[in-house]
Amino acid sequence: MIERATLVSLLAVSTAVSTAASFAAPPGKPPAGAPAPGPRMEPDDLPGPQPEVSGETAKVDLPAIPAFALPGIEPGFHGPRELHVQGRHLLGTEIKVKGYITSIYDCPAQLASLHPEASPQKIATAIQKDPTLCERAKFLLGDARDTARDASIRVVDVPRPPRRIERGRLRQADLKGIWPDVPNIAVGDYVMITGTWALVSPHAEHSTDGLLVYKALEHLAPPGAPAAAMAAGTGEPDIDVVTTVPLRKLVSNQVRNASVDHYSACNKANAARQYDAAIAACQAAVQAWPDNHLAWYLWGAAHMAKGEWQKAREAIEHAVTLRPDHGMYQLYYGVSLYEAELERVRDEQAIKESKKPEEVEVEPGLLKLDAARDALRRAARINPRLWRAHYYLGRVYRDLDDSRHAAEQFAQTIATHPSYRFGYIALVELYRRWSYNDQAAAVAQQGTLQVTPAESGDLWFELGMAYDAKRDDDKAIDAFTRALAARPGDLGTKFQRGQAYYRKNDYANARRDLEEVAGSSDPAVATTKPLAVQMLDQIAHKR
Repeated sequence: MIERATLVSLLAVSTAVSTAASFAAPPGKPPAGAPAPGPRMEPDDLPGPQPEVSGETAKVDLPAIPAFALPGIEPGFHGPRELHVQGRHLLGTEIKVKGYITSIYDCPAQLASLHPEASPQKIATAIQKDPTLCERAKFLLGDARDTARDASIRVVDVPRPPRRIERGRLRQADLKGIWPDVPNIAVGDYVMITGTWALVSPHAEHSTDGLLVYKALEHLAPPGAPAAAMAAGTGEPDIDVVTTVPLRKLVSNQVRNASVDHYSACNKANAARQYDAAIAACQAAVQAWPDNHLAWYLWGAAHMAKGEWQKAREAIEHAVTLRPDHGMYQLYYGVSLYEAELERVRDEQAIKESKKPEEVEVEPGLLKLDAARDALRRAARINPRLWRAHYYLGRVYRDLDDSRHAAEQFAQTIATHPSYRFGYIALVELYRRWSYNDQAAAVAQQGTLQVTPAESGDLWFELGMAYDAKRDDDKAIDAFTRALAARPGDLGTKFQRGQAYYRKNDYANARRDLEEVAGSSDPAVATTKPLAVQMLDQIAHKR
């Protein structure tokens, strides 16, 4: 989203508007019977706005952009990477997932690593006496046998064998009748899991990335040749880009000067954030001279500053029609098209869901973004240094589910404006969604070096999230701590750090962070608050 406080300064025209006009010699009298001549034309010498370029020269070393390809998936089934990337809309539904078991939770091995002095027999006895020493049975599922842990999905609430004390209390016939079937599994098995894709399981397993709540398992023969990968994205359609200055209708000095006077008043009011006055003045400017594309542009800027995206689009469309060769006009036409479409879908979803618009999470599949994409592509073609065109184009491609092109545009945003933190954040979030966590960490690390310390909190948080996905808890905790130094009291960061402490069995520090989240009434932590409460309850039972 554009920062409205700075919008007018970004769109302001610093080039003085010339009031001089050139006139051609009057034409001779047309011969009898000749068709009536069309309007007299002249080259358009009205200057456009200054290009919005950063002028920075820092070179940022970004990792190579990966393939962004999903493994081929049979109809009716899902794959682990697909669930990482596109699983949000499947939350709460029962699905069938095929994949390889890449890791199985081993309680004795975990306890042995924590207590190397204890013998295997001592650990086994301790588990029988206190089953809460172990977590519930679970395993990881990946698209291949060698899928990394952070690219696998968690399968949780898996049935386990009854313990000795449970076998003693129940007869064998009762065990067969009430005890669920325990799957016989090994690392490397190719299986189909039926389960519910969720954020929280009935037995308090939780993951903000999603997990599969176990229902049934079937062993399958491993597939032959891997199914063809499906590229996540679409081809780019051809577009026409105008680079030559068009002719315009001849205008008198009197008309032009009157329009420029109104435009100057519009520019002054916009700079003072008096947007209604600016709109009135720009409207007078185009009424006096409809070909004053600067006035149309600035009229749209005033509506943008007010968040009136539909009206902004209508005004800037006039500027683009008059001067399609101006990159800045194409840029802000694309921005207004994109934001207006977001506004339309958000309002429609709010009505359908009986929510306030600001409470709605827009469903990207409902957006119609071809026009915005093409305008932004024209802007970037006309002037490749227009970093905001690359940033918004990346957002458009992301919403169109074209991740490869989105990554390219976010990378271009960083290359053309190295200190713009939102370019790094967008690219990191895209990489994390695809489980490209090494790339995500590398981009976030670069961002912490380029962004000002006052704005670095978001980048340290993203770096922490990348390490968190890799289960590199020490580095994640360090990054989250640095994020909190830049933005103290951020509950989202405290939840993530508390979760990492919890995994390390550092319950004192975990409790400190999680209690703040659990005790908050901030709507921003409404999703994570129940998870914090569950972890605190589990900590209490471990004491």
